[in-house]
Amino acid sequence: MDYPYQHEFRLFLRQQGLADLTIKTYDSSLTNLFNFLLANRPQYAAAPSLKNLAEADVRAYLDFLQGDRGITMTTYNKILSQLNRYFRYLFTHQLITTYPTLTLHGRAVAPNQRLSTKWLTRLNLILADDHLHYYTRLVLLLSKHGFTVGEFLQPGFYQVWDQLVLANQDEEDFRQQFNQFIAPRQKLQGSPDLFLKQRFQPANPRLTNAALHKFLHRDEEYIGFSLAPKYLHQSYVLTYMKEHRQDSDQELEQALKLDPASLLYYKRLLITSN
Repeated sequence: MDYPYQHEFRLFLRQQGLADLTIKTYDSSLTNLFNFLLANRPQYAAAPSLKNLAEADVRAYLDFLQGDRGITMTTYNKILSQLNRYFRYLFTHQLITTYPTLTLHGRAVAPNQRLSTKWLTRLNLILADDHLHYYTRLVLLLSKHGFTVGEFLQPGFYQVWDQLVLANQDEEDFRQQFNQFIAPRQKLQGSPDLFLKQRFQPANPRLTNAALHKFLHRDEEYIGFSLAPKYLHQSYVLTYMKEHRQDSDQELEQALKLDPASLLYYKRLLITSN
């Protein structure tokens, strides 16, 4: 055993539906934490017990990862999320009496990180990340294929989703996983749509734009950039324009469904974002 209650926590994660590969990343983060404590925190090393583990110890570990290991903000948020889930499990199961990550928070998204195009190059990894809600991952996938929030929240969009030609097997695997996730909600609500409420509401089963934003906002600190659909769509448009620099204005307007004024706006945005 590499960390306290490892067997019990791994069983809990499996019950939560996490994949074995994801559980291994938890094992790695927690093993590294407790190895760090034994090597660098004298009070804990003298008596290795959870009751001797404090917020300052966890904070020291995260500071070490940032200062010595140079981890990115996204990695920082991912590790903190894993540690928080572990300590929340221990606390709610009365295995500890203090909650050492309670006041620790992820790194907020900076204003200049609202518009990011890097996620498009690592979307396959994002789609496989169980930390992110299925709705968040679906929004990213649909944004990558050029759809706007006004389109994919429309009733009947499931027909487009079922026929959508995806780019690779990773995207197809996610489609199958998402369909399995949403099937119970579709049955509950009596609706084949994709973005559905968790509680039975037959008159209004679909998520509103505001409700969807709540799911996205919860994942922003973890992923490290803005998940607002308008910024995701801008990322798609800018990336498309970069990859089609030889296209005429008319070709770009048709492919991106833009009017001349909007195309001019994106041309200026493309210059300032480089």
